[in-house]
Amino acid sequence: MPRLGHKKSRNGCRQCKARHVKCDESKPCSNCARHGVQCSLVTWDGNSPVPPQPITSNAPGPRRVTKKTSEKPRKVPSHPAPATLPIEYVLNPSPAAAIGTSDSGSPHSSADPFPYLTKFVNKGDTIQPNYWVRDLELMHHWTTEAYITLTPRENVQQMWCIVAPKQAILHHFLMHEILAYSALHLAYLQPDQRRPFYALGIHHQDLALRAMRKMIPNMTAENAGALFATASLVTVSVFASTELEAQHSGSSSNSTIEDLLDIFALIQGIDTILSSSSSIVNEGPFALLLGNHTTEVRPQPIFQDLVDRLPAFSSIIECKTFDANTKKQTLDLISSLKSIFDWAMAPRRADRELGLVFIWPIKLTSHTELLRTGHPAALVLLALYTVVLRAAEPFYWFMEGWADRVLNAIVDILEPHWHDVLQLIKAPLAPQEQQQLPSHHSYQNAQLPGS
Repeated sequence: MPRLGHKKSRNGCRQCKARHVKCDESKPCSNCARHGVQCSLVTWDGNSPVPPQPITSNAPGPRRVTKKTSEKPRKVPSHPAPATLPIEYVLNPSPAAAIGTSDSGSPHSSADPFPYLTKFVNKGDTIQPNYWVRDLELMHHWTTEAYITLTPRENVQQMWCIVAPKQAILHHFLMHEILAYSALHLAYLQPDQRRPFYALGIHHQDLALRAMRKMIPNMTAENAGALFATASLVTVSVFASTELEAQHSGSSSNSTIEDLLDIFALIQGIDTILSSSSSIVNEGPFALLLGNHTTEVRPQPIFQDLVDRLPAFSSIIECKTFDANTKKQTLDLISSLKSIFDWAMAPRRADRELGLVFIWPIKLTSHTELLRTGHPAALVLLALYTVVLRAAEPFYWFMEGWADRVLNAIVDILEPHWHDVLQLIKAPLAPQEQQQLPSHHSYQNAQLPGS
């Protein structure tokens, strides 16, 4: 005869079954909560920082016996996990955890103070669990090969190789960006391993950008140099990562222009924030980034060739029919370009091609919206910029492909009656520049109608 008031439960937790005590089936049950143990009724949803610890008891639960048959205990899915987080998780959070991390300036915030950083936070790739071993591979590549590709100046190369990793130990956002650049360089060098290295690069780039977002409002004399160095690496890394992704997935003319304008916004935003810290940077471990060569360096004939073509550009713009205000802004901007070319062509100018790649977007700030709407006058200025991109290609791997891709996109968008101005930018590489092309460099001229 059954006992009055007793309701037998078969859905209790494994811990209560092992101890032969009544389970109230709460989640967690009161017995587990009182003893401070993990209750098997609580399932891990993957969002909590620590997955549930495994139950160490092997004692079987009670078996229900009937007159006809006996049943084995029902197996409850377990969640094997260490009692504490592995050391590599603590030192370098997994991509999934990093993406799930929220902060006051996250991409989901209603008011994002750094949209030019948010644009390059990606969320689509995952990485193998033993990623910390890959990080050692990335650092080895940085100190043996990758750092050399940033500049031809030997003293700055040594700074990137020796000083930067030491500073990165103190400023983790710089460490992540160093590893991001190294991974993207490996993705470029090893096409058969492109996707995994690309994923590693995007992972570390995400972490670097997230940390930068938090540090920029709290810039100090101690971290200004590291932020400046990180910003420099971020800019070249997004050129690399965007081009690698375009090669993998393909891109339309509009998306190519949008990709470049997003990088323009990044350059403009970082310049606005960090330009005020140049005096501090000039006194710190990354001062060489602001210096020039002590002796004259090779000339860049393409720049002088483009300066010689500026009057022809202005004449064509004057003949076109569009609103007077936009025409005046465009002509004024073309006239002002001579000053930045003069800057780039100074005899001792360091990294003149890359410097002009970064300075031009700052000059184009007033035309950004016109570019986004596809205004022909703004696209002509962007066509001029492709000559700068082309000049940088032989010396910087992360610039390869950009000139042709952007110019072909402009050709697709502009009406045929604008193609006369595009013909002006088809200046071939100067012979001395062709002789300096690295052995891995592949160059293709953009195809214009009628060429």
